[in-house]
Amino acid sequence: MNAGGQSVESRTILMVDDDDAFRIAMKQALSAGGKYRVRSADSGEAAIDALQHDRFDVILLDYRMPGISGLNVLQWMHEQKLDTPVVMMTAAGSESIAVEAMKLGAYDYVRKEQVEVDHIGILIDGVYERYLFRKEKDRREAIEREREKSLIAIETFHSTLASIAQIVNNSLSMVSLNIQEHESKVRPFVTDEGQQRLGQVFADLRQEYSVIASAVKSMLDMANVLHGNFTDANYAQRLHDMLNGNLRNAQERKMQFTFPKKP
Repeated sequence: MNAGGQSVESRTILMVDDDDAFRIAMKQALSAGGKYRVRSADSGEAAIDALQHDRFDVILLDYRMPGISGLNVLQWMHEQKLDTPVVMMTAAGSESIAVEAMKLGAYDYVRKEQVEVDHIGILIDGVYERYLFRKEKDRREAIEREREKSLIAIETFHSTLASIAQIVNNSLSMVSLNIQEHESKVRPFVTDEGQQRLGQVFADLRQEYSVIASAVKSMLDMANVLHGNFTDANYAQRLHDMLNGNLRNAQERKMQFTFPKKP
Protein backbone atom coordinates (compact mmCIF):
# COMPACT_ATOMS: atom_id res chain seq x y z
CA MET A 1 0.00 0.00 0.00
CA ASN A 2 1.24 3.50 -0.74
CA ALA A 3 0.74 6.61 1.39
CA GLY A 4 -2.68 7.20 -0.13
CA GLY A 5 -3.86 3.73 0.82
CA GLN A 6 -3.82 2.47 -2.77
CA SER A 7 -2.20 -0.79 -3.82
CA VAL A 8 1.03 -0.46 -5.76
CA GLU A 9 1.33 -3.02 -8.51
CA SER A 10 4.55 -4.96 -8.09
CA ARG A 11 6.81 -5.66 -11.03
CA THR A 12 8.37 -9.03 -11.63
CA ILE A 13 12.14 -8.92 -12.16
CA LEU A 14 14.42 -11.67 -13.41
CA MET A 15 17.90 -11.19 -11.94
CA VAL A 16 20.53 -13.14 -13.92
CA ASP A 17 24.12 -13.25 -12.62
CA ASP A 18 26.58 -16.01 -11.83
CA ASP A 19 28.11 -14.00 -8.97
CA ASP A 20 26.25 -15.42 -5.96
CA ALA A 21 27.06 -12.58 -3.58
CA PHE A 22 26.05 -9.84 -6.05
CA ARG A 23 22.88 -11.67 -7.15
CA ILE A 24 21.71 -12.35 -3.61
CA ALA A 25 22.43 -8.79 -2.47
CA MET A 26 20.53 -7.31 -5.41
CA LYS A 27 17.58 -9.63 -4.88
CA GLN A 28 17.34 -8.73 -1.22
CA ALA A 29 17.64 -5.01 -1.89
CA LEU A 30 14.99 -4.97 -4.63
CA SER A 31 12.59 -7.21 -2.73
CA ALA A 32 12.80 -5.21 0.49
CA GLY A 33 10.31 -2.50 -0.41
CA GLY A 34 7.68 -4.85 -1.79
CA LYS A 35 7.58 -3.04 -5.14
CA TYR A 36 9.47 -5.77 -6.97
CA ARG A 37 9.08 -9.52 -6.99
CA VAL A 38 12.51 -10.83 -7.85
CA ARG A 39 13.38 -14.23 -9.26
CA SER A 40 17.03 -15.05 -9.70
CA ALA A 41 18.97 -17.22 -12.13
CA ASP A 42 22.67 -18.07 -11.77
CA SER A 43 23.37 -18.84 -15.45
CA GLY A 44 22.25 -18.16 -18.99
CA GLU A 45 20.78 -21.66 -19.14
CA ALA A 46 18.69 -21.00 -16.03
CA ALA A 47 17.56 -17.67 -17.47
CA ILE A 48 16.33 -19.29 -20.70
CA ASP A 49 14.51 -21.96 -18.70
CA ALA A 50 12.78 -19.27 -16.62
CA LEU A 51 11.80 -17.30 -19.73
CA GLN A 52 10.28 -20.43 -21.26
CA HIS A 53 7.93 -20.88 -18.31
CA ASP A 54 7.19 -17.42 -16.90
CA ARG A 55 6.74 -13.80 -17.91
CA PHE A 56 8.75 -10.92 -16.42
CA ASP A 57 8.45 -7.15 -16.54
CA VAL A 58 12.19 -6.43 -16.65
CA ILE A 59 15.34 -8.58 -16.87
CA LEU A 60 18.65 -7.60 -15.24
CA LEU A 61 21.16 -9.61 -17.25
CA ASP A 62 24.89 -10.02 -16.65
CA TYR A 63 26.68 -10.23 -19.98
CA ARG A 64 29.68 -12.29 -18.80
CA MET A 65 28.75 -15.78 -17.59
CA PRO A 66 30.24 -19.18 -18.31
CA GLY A 67 28.42 -21.29 -20.86
CA ILE A 68 25.54 -19.26 -22.24
CA SER A 69 26.45 -15.59 -21.86
CA GLY A 70 24.12 -12.66 -21.46
CA LEU A 71 24.51 -11.84 -25.15
CA ASN A 72 23.58 -15.43 -25.99
CA VAL A 73 20.41 -15.05 -23.90
CA LEU A 74 19.59 -11.81 -25.75
CA GLN A 75 20.15 -13.54 -29.08
CA TRP A 76 17.83 -16.36 -28.02
CA MET A 77 15.18 -13.86 -26.95
CA HIS A 78 15.53 -12.09 -30.29
CA GLU A 79 15.03 -15.36 -32.17
CA GLN A 80 12.02 -16.26 -30.00
CA LYS A 81 10.57 -12.76 -30.47
CA LEU A 82 10.40 -12.14 -26.73
CA ASP A 83 10.15 -8.41 -26.15
CA THR A 84 10.69 -8.33 -22.37
CA PRO A 85 12.86 -5.25 -21.65
CA VAL A 86 16.45 -6.07 -20.68
CA VAL A 87 19.03 -4.08 -18.73
CA MET A 88 22.47 -5.45 -19.55
CA MET A 89 24.97 -5.38 -16.68
CA THR A 90 28.52 -4.91 -17.94
CA ALA A 91 31.99 -4.46 -16.52
CA ALA A 92 34.33 -1.51 -16.96
CA GLY A 93 35.68 -1.23 -20.48
CA SER A 94 32.81 -3.21 -21.99
CA GLU A 95 31.23 -0.44 -24.02
CA SER A 96 31.40 -2.50 -27.21
CA ILE A 97 29.46 -5.28 -25.48
CA ALA A 98 26.84 -2.75 -24.42
CA VAL A 99 26.50 -1.52 -28.00
CA GLU A 100 26.08 -5.09 -29.24
CA ALA A 101 23.47 -5.72 -26.54
CA MET A 102 21.49 -2.67 -27.62
CA LYS A 103 21.53 -3.93 -31.21
CA LEU A 104 20.04 -7.20 -29.99
CA GLY A 105 17.21 -5.41 -28.23
CA ALA A 106 18.47 -4.45 -24.77
CA TYR A 107 16.77 -1.30 -23.52
CA ASP A 108 19.68 -0.05 -21.40
CA TYR A 109 22.91 -1.04 -19.71
CA VAL A 110 24.66 -0.30 -16.44
CA ARG A 111 28.18 -0.98 -15.23
CA LYS A 112 28.09 -3.36 -12.30
CA GLU A 113 30.65 -1.43 -10.26
CA GLN A 114 28.42 1.65 -10.55
CA VAL A 115 25.19 -0.02 -9.47
CA GLU A 116 23.63 1.70 -6.47
CA VAL A 117 20.71 0.10 -4.69
CA ASP A 118 18.98 3.46 -4.26
CA HIS A 119 19.08 4.12 -8.01
CA ILE A 120 18.62 0.71 -9.59
CA GLY A 121 14.86 0.88 -8.98
CA ILE A 122 14.72 4.18 -10.89
CA LEU A 123 16.57 2.55 -13.77
CA ILE A 124 14.18 -0.43 -13.77
CA ASP A 125 11.11 1.82 -13.71
CA GLY A 126 12.51 4.00 -16.49
CA VAL A 127 13.19 1.00 -18.70
CA TYR A 128 9.73 -0.41 -18.05
CA GLU A 129 8.07 2.90 -18.90
CA ARG A 130 10.05 3.09 -22.15
CA TYR A 131 8.88 -0.43 -22.91
CA LEU A 132 5.25 0.59 -22.33
CA PHE A 133 5.77 3.64 -24.54
CA ARG A 134 7.16 1.47 -27.34
CA LYS A 135 4.26 -0.97 -27.00
CA GLU A 136 1.77 1.88 -27.21
CA LYS A 137 3.54 3.26 -30.27
CA ASP A 138 3.53 -0.16 -31.93
CA ARG A 139 -0.19 -0.53 -31.12
CA ARG A 140 -0.92 2.84 -32.66
CA GLU A 141 1.02 2.00 -35.82
CA ALA A 142 -0.78 -1.35 -36.08
CA ILE A 143 -4.16 0.40 -35.79
CA GLU A 144 -3.14 2.89 -38.47
CA ARG A 145 -1.99 0.08 -40.78
CA GLU A 146 -5.27 -1.77 -40.30
CA ARG A 147 -7.24 1.41 -40.90
CA GLU A 148 -5.32 2.10 -44.10
CA LYS A 149 -5.98 -1.43 -45.33
CA SER A 150 -9.65 -1.12 -44.44
CA LEU A 151 -9.85 2.24 -46.16
CA ILE A 152 -8.32 0.82 -49.34
CA ALA A 153 -10.78 -2.08 -49.26
CA ILE A 154 -13.74 0.24 -48.64
CA GLU A 155 -12.70 2.63 -51.40
CA THR A 156 -12.24 -0.27 -53.82
CA PHE A 157 -15.65 -1.67 -52.87
CA HIS A 158 -17.23 1.77 -53.17
CA SER A 159 -15.77 2.55 -56.60
CA THR A 160 -16.58 -0.94 -57.92
CA LEU A 161 -20.16 -0.80 -56.68
CA ALA A 162 -20.58 2.72 -58.08
CA SER A 163 -19.40 1.52 -61.49
CA ILE A 164 -21.72 -1.47 -61.40
CA ALA A 165 -24.61 0.74 -60.28
CA GLN A 166 -23.96 3.09 -63.19
CA ILE A 167 -23.98 0.21 -65.67
CA VAL A 168 -27.16 -1.27 -64.18
CA ASN A 169 -28.88 2.13 -64.12
CA ASN A 170 -28.02 2.67 -67.77
CA SER A 171 -29.40 -0.75 -68.61
CA LEU A 172 -32.53 -0.10 -66.57
CA SER A 173 -33.09 3.18 -68.39
CA MET A 174 -32.90 1.33 -71.70
CA VAL A 175 -35.31 -1.30 -70.37
CA SER A 176 -37.76 1.42 -69.33
CA LEU A 177 -37.62 3.01 -72.76
CA ASN A 178 -38.05 -0.38 -74.45
CA ILE A 179 -41.07 -1.16 -72.29
CA GLN A 180 -42.74 2.06 -73.33
CA GLU A 181 -41.82 1.58 -77.01
CA HIS A 182 -43.00 -2.03 -77.17
CA GLU A 183 -46.20 -1.25 -75.36
CA SER A 184 -47.06 1.52 -77.84
CA LYS A 185 -46.17 -0.73 -80.79
CA VAL A 186 -48.06 -3.80 -79.58
CA ARG A 187 -51.20 -2.12 -78.29
CA PRO A 188 -52.74 -1.37 -81.77
CA PHE A 189 -52.62 -5.08 -82.63
CA VAL A 190 -54.29 -6.27 -79.43
CA THR A 191 -58.04 -6.84 -79.32
CA ASP A 192 -60.22 -4.83 -77.03
CA GLU A 193 -60.56 -7.84 -74.77
CA GLY A 194 -56.72 -8.10 -74.46
CA GLN A 195 -56.06 -4.43 -73.80
CA GLN A 196 -56.60 -4.77 -70.06
CA ARG A 197 -54.40 -7.84 -69.89
CA LEU A 198 -51.70 -6.11 -71.92
CA GLY A 199 -51.81 -3.09 -69.63
CA GLN A 200 -51.36 -5.34 -66.59
CA VAL A 201 -48.38 -7.12 -68.18
CA PHE A 202 -46.55 -3.87 -68.85
CA ALA A 203 -47.53 -2.51 -65.41
CA ASP A 204 -45.92 -5.60 -63.87
CA LEU A 205 -42.78 -5.03 -65.93
CA ARG A 206 -42.59 -1.42 -64.79
CA GLN A 207 -43.05 -2.56 -61.19
CA GLU A 208 -40.18 -5.05 -61.51
CA TYR A 209 -38.05 -2.30 -63.02
CA SER A 210 -38.81 -0.04 -60.05
CA VAL A 211 -37.89 -2.75 -57.54
CA ILE A 212 -34.53 -3.41 -59.23
CA ALA A 213 -33.77 0.31 -59.51
CA SER A 214 -34.62 0.81 -55.83
CA ALA A 215 -32.39 -2.11 -54.77
CA VAL A 216 -29.45 -0.74 -56.77
CA LYS A 217 -29.92 2.71 -55.19
CA SER A 218 -30.08 1.19 -51.69
CA MET A 219 -26.83 -0.71 -52.25
CA LEU A 220 -25.10 2.43 -53.52
CA ASP A 221 -26.41 4.48 -50.58
CA MET A 222 -25.11 1.86 -48.16
CA ALA A 223 -21.70 1.93 -49.82
CA ASN A 224 -21.67 5.74 -49.59
CA VAL A 225 -22.42 5.62 -45.86
CA LEU A 226 -19.78 2.99 -45.22
CA HIS A 227 -17.23 4.91 -47.26
CA GLY A 228 -18.11 8.12 -45.40
CA ASN A 229 -17.47 6.53 -41.99
CA PHE A 230 -13.89 5.81 -43.01
CA THR A 231 -13.16 9.01 -44.87
CA ASP A 232 -15.06 11.52 -42.74
CA ALA A 233 -12.55 14.07 -41.44
CA ASN A 234 -14.10 14.23 -37.96
CA TYR A 235 -14.00 10.46 -37.56
CA ALA A 236 -10.35 10.30 -38.59
CA GLN A 237 -9.47 13.26 -36.35
CA ARG A 238 -11.13 11.69 -33.32
CA LEU A 239 -9.18 8.48 -33.85
CA HIS A 240 -5.97 10.45 -34.38
CA ASP A 241 -6.52 12.51 -31.21
CA MET A 242 -7.21 9.43 -29.13
CA LEU A 243 -4.05 7.66 -30.29
CA ASN A 244 -1.90 10.76 -29.84
CA GLY A 245 -3.33 11.27 -26.36
CA ASN A 246 -2.26 7.76 -25.40
CA LEU A 247 1.20 8.40 -26.80
CA ARG A 248 1.53 11.70 -24.92
CA ASN A 249 0.57 10.03 -21.66
CA ALA A 250 3.10 7.28 -22.23
CA GLN A 251 5.78 9.86 -23.15
CA GLU A 252 5.09 11.85 -19.97
CA ARG A 253 5.41 8.73 -17.88
CA LYS A 254 8.63 7.89 -19.69
CA MET A 255 10.12 11.32 -18.88
CA GLN A 256 9.22 10.94 -15.22
CA PHE A 257 11.44 7.87 -14.96
CA THR A 258 14.39 8.96 -17.09
CA PHE A 259 17.58 7.86 -15.34
CA PRO A 260 20.77 9.77 -16.29
CA LYS A 261 23.74 7.50 -16.73
CA LYS A 262 26.90 8.18 -14.82
CA PRO A 263 29.88 9.39 -16.82
